[in-house]
Amino acid sequence: MAITQILTTDTLEQMRVKINTLAQNDFGDPALLGPAGIAATSVVGAVIELSSAIFSAAGFGVEDVTSSFQQVLPGEKLRVLGASNQINAVVSVPDTLTISLTPNITISGNFTASGSLHTLGTIEISGNTIRSTDSSQIVINDSVQFSGTVRTNTIATISNEIVLTAPNLTCSGNVQISGFFYSSNATGGFVFEGTTNDNFETTLTCVDPTADRTITFPNITGTVITNADTATVSNTMLAGSITGGKLLDDAITEAKIADDAVGQDQLKNVVTLQILNSSGGVLKTIFGAGA
Repeated sequence: MAITQILTTDTLEQMRVKINTLAQNDFGDPALLGPAGIAATSVVGAVIELSSAIFSAAGFGVEDVTSSFQQVLPGEKLRVLGASNQINAVVSVPDTLTISLTPNITISGNFTASGSLHTLGTIEISGNTIRSTDSSQIVINDSVQFSGTVRTNTIATISNEIVLTAPNLTCSGNVQISGFFYSSNATGGFVFEGTTNDNFETTLTCVDPTADRTITFPNITGTVITNADTATVSNTMLAGSITGGKLLDDAITEAKIADDAVGQDQLKNVVTLQILNSSGGVLKTIFGAGA
C-alpha cells in the first residue's frame, strides 16, 4: 500500500486526484468484498468481520469465572501464569501445557474435599476416622477442647500424670488407675453420691499431712469404723486382751461375768481356803484374792 500525502501547497485539483487514486489503488473497490464473503463496505467494518472469520476458523477464546472473554487469534500467544504459592504452569513440546500444584500451597478461603479418603503427610482421614499411617499415635502440641463426649478405652501419658482441671468429671463406667491418684486441692477429695441422687453425699478427704502418710485397708470384706461410731465393734473384732487401764472403774459388774468364769488363774495373789473332814480329807477348796 502506497503512502499518500497531501501537502499544504496542493491545489484542490491536486487533492482530488490524490484522493481518487487512494480510493482506487489503495483502498480498493468495495464491490470486491462481496465475492470474498464480507458484507461490510467500510474499512473498519471489513476488518472486524475478517477478524471474526479468522477467529472462527483457526482461533480460540479464553473466558474466566467472571465471564471476562479474550480472543486468541492465529499467531498470538496465550500466557498461562501460576501463583507462586498455588499453581505451576509448564509449557512443553509438542503443544503441551502442564498445570500442577506447588509443594507449599496457600489457600485464602475454605478448602472442601468431598472424597472418602484423604492423606496429609502421614495423617490419614477416612470418613470420621483420623489415624497415623506410620505410627500408633498422633501427637497434638496444643490444648484440645471437646464440645461433645470423649470416649476411649485407655488413657496413657508420657509423664505418667493426668491433670484434670474441669469443674466436674462424669464417668458412667469403671476408672482403673495403676499408679497414684493425687488431689492437689487442699479441700478436694472423693465425693460419693450413694444409691440415691440427692443433696446428701459422703466425702473422703484428709487433713493436711506434715509428712508422708499411708493408710492401708486390710485384705478382708467389712465395714470401716470411725471414732464417732457406736455399737459396731463386736467380740470377734477384738484380738488378745484388754488391759485394766482401758477399763472404767466399776465397769465390770457381776451380771457381766458368766457362771464359773472366774478361776484361780484370774485372781491376783491367790489364797487357798480348804474345808477338811475329821480324817483330814479335803471336802472343799475355796480360792480367794489375797492382798
